[in-house]
Amino acid sequence: MLVLSNRQIAKDYFELTFAWPERLQAPFPGQFLTIRMSESFVPLLRRPFAFSRFNAQTLEAALIYQKVGPATAILASVCAGDSLDMLVPLGNRFPAPQSGRRPVLVAGGIGMGPIFFFAQELLQSGVKPLLVVGARNVAFTPSMELFDSVDTIICTDDGSRGFAGTVVDYLRQHAEKIGADAELYGCGPTGMLEALAAYSTESGFPLWVSLEQTMGCAVGACMGCVVTVRGPAQYARVCTEGPVFAAEEIVWKQTAQPKQLT
Repeated sequence: MLVLSNRQIAKDYFELTFAWPERLQAPFPGQFLTIRMSESFVPLLRRPFAFSRFNAQTLEAALIYQKVGPATAILASVCAGDSLDMLVPLGNRFPAPQSGRRPVLVAGGIGMGPIFFFAQELLQSGVKPLLVVGARNVAFTPSMELFDSVDTIICTDDGSRGFAGTVVDYLRQHAEKIGADAELYGCGPTGMLEALAAYSTESGFPLWVSLEQTMGCAVGACMGCVVTVRGPAQYARVCTEGPVFAAEEIVWKQTAQPKQLT
């Protein structure tokens, strides 16, 4: 894929935009891709990233990533005009909200990407969601054009921007903002998603989550991204059966925070 831009949007966070071949199926919110970071064997494994944006008119796609180690440092050094070896698109998508329900989209950390993409798709379909974005502090919160088009709440752990507290704290304390007919969508750290699932159970609002798991192959062969689910199957591969699941399917106490491939 041809890189069009690679810009920093917050502390350690970057948005990489690339050209999308017309012959390929367009990506959907929730789907992801993998990138081969180097021509050498280091790093050995491809790295997965969620789509954060797609423009069907200009055939441009984007992803948001966090620079946390050697592999993402390589990605941060990529410039416009460079080419990247990608497998696209992979996984399933966020389902549309049920009739009569308002989508409330909740993002934490690197989970911003797929949530932003879904917000853009909803806006294009005439639906205005509520967007709730969580970060450690103001330095880790991006300023996006999307925020001008959708009702956005920024939450920071230290209160340096927006609401002081977690995204789930905000949802619990502002029931009037959420309304009585919400449908929740979340992506972020496992702890945040587990807390969001508990809130979903308390409130009765349906919840869809996009899971972040360590992936070896990302095509269902290695079983490295398996999570425990309810039902006869007992296990599901995040790369193929997911990454989007109904929160009630996941056995949260057996779903650990994945080890991040840096």
